[in-house]
Amino acid sequence: MSKYPLSIEFGVIVVYTIISGTHTKIVKLALDTGATYTIIPFEAAFAIGCNPTASKQKIEIVTASGIEYAPLITIPFIKAFGFELKNLHVACHNLPPRSQVDGLLGLNFLHHFDIGLYFLKKSLEISK
Repeated sequence: MSKYPLSIEFGVIVVYTIISGTHTKIVKLALDTGATYTIIPFEAAFAIGCNPTASKQKIEIVTASGIEYAPLITIPFIKAFGFELKNLHVACHNLPPRSQVDGLLGLNFLHHFDIGLYFLKKSLEISK
């Protein structure tokens, strides 16, 4: 079990996450148990060598402005909370410019782990 300080910035739990393909990038994601998929911005996908515009698979996502369709890609490597996964399917979608995070860390990453959120202790515990 790993313990992390529970960092709540801008009203969300922020997770600095490493994504890699042919290149590596750190993205600031909001931990989101309501998101089926992890979401990264198009710029981050291109920066690690993935091309979301070439994706033939799209998923429906619900946004504040309505339903949108986002390309689904496979990123070779993702690391958050010190834990790594390979070949994770992520959606590419740009959050509004006023967002304080780059994207969302969704259930398709989180369901691989046991996670405890302890708000009064300001602690997040995670294990595999």
